[in-house]
Amino acid sequence: MNISLSKFSLVPLLITLFAVSASAQVRIATVDLNKAFNSYWKKREAESVLKDEQSKMEKKLKGLQDEYKGINESYQKLLDSASDPAISTEERDKRKSQADDKLKQLKQKQDEFLSEKNSDEVAISERRKSTITRILAEIRSVVAARAKTSNYTLVLDAGSEASFVVYASADTDITPEVIKDLNASAPASSSTDDTGIEKKSEKKK
Repeated sequence: MNISLSKFSLVPLLITLFAVSASAQVRIATVDLNKAFNSYWKKREAESVLKDEQSKMEKKLKGLQDEYKGINESYQKLLDSASDPAISTEERDKRKSQADDKLKQLKQKQDEFLSEKNSDEVAISERRKSTITRILAEIRSVVAARAKTSNYTLVLDAGSEASFVVYASADTDITPEVIKDLNASAPASSSTDDTGIEKKSEKKK
């Protein structure tokens, strides 16, 4: 699941900074939102849920495809049998009529498949978007809380491709603390994340 953060302009930031009183101390921190997002246990949990939903949708579509194939095979057999010169005209007309009915069923099943496929794709896409939005909101809340605790005036996202942060001291990077706060509530079965920060592991027997 990819994360795409909105680009922002340097101008609003400069206006904000210049608006601060000259006597006030401006403390700026940086955070890598992409790193925090990918290290958050809820992100991995959400990916697992979405993957299960995707598998269920694919299984359902596979069932519709199999039904389509079965109807198509019956249709082809009826067409072939209707061309049998050994049968009577009455029987030939009967089989052609049956073949026409199968063709209608075939088209209905095709329409059903396409409708389900489009509906599922929209549903999974919307679910993914809402999940990303929810998780980002939680991360921003944690960033804000951490910034307030450390008396930072402003926090910049240094992990975005649109970021204009050219250099920042490691002392101002609150990403490790943010990730630690995010994963403080991780289930006991969670493993260490890709940043190397230890998370709650499985309970020892």
